[in-house]
Amino acid sequence: MTQSLPPHARSTTALHLNEIAKSGSFSLQVCQECHTVQYPPRDVCSHCLGAGLLWQTVDATATLVACSTLHHSNEPYFQAKLPWYIGTAKLDCGPVAIVNLPASLPLGQRLRLALELDASQSAVLNATPI
Repeated sequence: MTQSLPPHARSTTALHLNEIAKSGSFSLQVCQECHTVQYPPRDVCSHCLGAGLLWQTVDATATLVACSTLHHSNEPYFQAKLPWYIGTAKLDCGPVAIVNLPASLPLGQRLRLALELDASQSAVLNATPI
């Protein structure tokens, strides 16, 4: 039996997250015109439409604002790992992101985020409670 892998389709711009995850750092795009931190990665700023987006180290802390537990998935990779805990985290540096959680956590929980490579070698956002 072959091991199933998580889905790993990424845009060309988002592929840079894989390199960041390999390095062990936490960097996101920052607009050089309005200083808005971008997530997910994009080609122009979501705030001012500026094209000057540079990858910079940013604060990796966040607050959990919503969470859910997946009990079913059509993806074989996730089926073997259910229940799967996910959450919506408001990063202190600005954006909101969907993150993997280690367990069901209370809303308002402070989190530390990490860009890590999953089994398909794609970057994912994993959160741990602070």
